[in-house]
Amino acid sequence: MPYIKEERKETISVEGDWDIGGSTTWKDSTLLQGYAQGLKEKRIIGSLCPGCGKVIVPPRNICGRCHRKMDEKVVVSDIGTVTCFVISAPFAKGKMQVLGMDPVETGLVGEGERVISVYVKLDGADSNIDTELIGAKPEEVYVGMRVKAVWAKERQGKLSDLEAVEPLRD
Repeated sequence: MPYIKEERKETISVEGDWDIGGSTTWKDSTLLQGYAQGLKEKRIIGSLCPGCGKVIVPPRNICGRCHRKMDEKVVVSDIGTVTCFVISAPFAKGKMQVLGMDPVETGLVGEGERVISVYVKLDGADSNIDTELIGAKPEEVYVGMRVKAVWAKERQGKLSDLEAVEPLRD
């Protein structure tokens, strides 16, 4: 069974609108491009392992569990369950820098605002995605909370098309 390293001798760059402050390289850009194109269409795509049957989101070439090649792609739900979360301390002007910038001064967050980072297991997937939870107060968040995707108004086929998740309310 060939590994991706044998198929892709060179690391290639994926151009894009990244909010991580640097360039990112991937061994196989077609996976990421297909995933981003799915997000543009409000579809979340994962890889299905033919060996163990696990569905991994975002898609991968090789199963981390049984090391088989994962060629089949499946669409999973944009609804899921919070499996882990972290609530930031309140942001204060001049107290912290992210990528060399003050998030309060730049308008990314408001003074005293808290950010809730979550891991979410989407229905139909066996892995977690990490994102931000919006529309909930810190005291309302719990493991097992049901959430749904928040999509960008104008999706462009970028990773940022899936903006966050919000509580699934009746």
